[in-house]
Amino acid sequence: MTEVIEMLMIILIVTLCFLMIPFNTKPSAVIESRRKFDVFVRLYDKPYRSDAREYAYRFQIFRTSLSKIKQLNEWSREANDTAIYGITQYADLTDREFIARQLADLFPDDPATAPRAYQKYVIESHSAEMKNDIIFSRARRELKVPNNLPLTVDWREQGVITSVKNQGSCGACWAISVVDTIASLAAIKRNDRKLVELCHERVVRCAANGNNGCDGGDTCRLLEWLADQSYRIGAAESCLERNMADQEGNCTGDKPLGNGVRREDGALNATLVKRFSCQGRPDLSYSFENEEHVMLRHLATKGPIVAAVNAISWKYYLGGIIQFHCDSDYERLNHAVAIVGYELNATVPYYIVKNSWGPRFGDRGYVKVAIGRNLCGIANRVSFIELQ
Repeated sequence: MTEVIEMLMIILIVTLCFLMIPFNTKPSAVIESRRKFDVFVRLYDKPYRSDAREYAYRFQIFRTSLSKIKQLNEWSREANDTAIYGITQYADLTDREFIARQLADLFPDDPATAPRAYQKYVIESHSAEMKNDIIFSRARRELKVPNNLPLTVDWREQGVITSVKNQGSCGACWAISVVDTIASLAAIKRNDRKLVELCHERVVRCAANGNNGCDGGDTCRLLEWLADQSYRIGAAESCLERNMADQEGNCTGDKPLGNGVRREDGALNATLVKRFSCQGRPDLSYSFENEEHVMLRHLATKGPIVAAVNAISWKYYLGGIIQFHCDSDYERLNHAVAIVGYELNATVPYYIVKNSWGPRFGDRGYVKVAIGRNLCGIANRVSFIELQ
């Protein structure tokens, strides 16, 4: 009997010892990543929810993205009002996939552009040189601000900026940025400031002069084509291309109309390009790299402008002002955007950049880029447009 009691006591003591061991109830990094990934898949309605193999593959890419996001935010903490990086709709794409889907759509006749862009992808590198001047591109000069220039210009407040578009898998940033800017300039030109959304789909399909539809194009070549052809861009509400059965991207619908002709679909004469400038073309040495005040003056007095940028590091952008991680080399330009204003009152002055990755990207579809540093190459290739 005594032995039984002793055995029970030993069991009780051992049990109490186990109960007193402090267990770590914090979920592991893998479990936490899986939880975030499940939310991500549901939030963006990813098509591989029921494909176990693809799901597992994308989860591993997602975990790599989480690590990169952490690094980006750690490197940027030293600056005021700097960009914040986090999980975006592209967090399950490899860097190569992201470049191919979202950025390989400028200068389509240059097959070396995409490989060079990938090699320069700053997030991909893990070397000790991550924080050098090439990546962080800090300002080494004072911004020259013209006299009597408004400190704040935001054309959105005037009701003349069209909705943020989502180019999806179509490499059409070159057309969207130009067409949306033309729509805004047309509204500014009209006395009633009436904004008419224009049909960029038809431009994507029909623009010649070296442009290749969803496979890429060039903003300068497009403007040249629009001016030479006296091409009037139709209103979006009567845009046949939006719902056409033809999925091959063939140019169909009405032919371009000449000067002085008003379309029945509501497009006005003001949608005709009268003249344009395209600083930073390959055959010209001049850009606005050291003359960004010229861009500011045009934004303040004329309206939105078009710019080519290097948007590789925008993959995880959530908001804030981009001050780092954005190479400015001309040869790295891979995306086209519209600049719709600026803010000089901020601690870090910035451009208000309208992107074409949908309103869920960044700051409701917009990006803030610091002024005066040619960050992301934003001053390398800029187009000013004047309408008839």
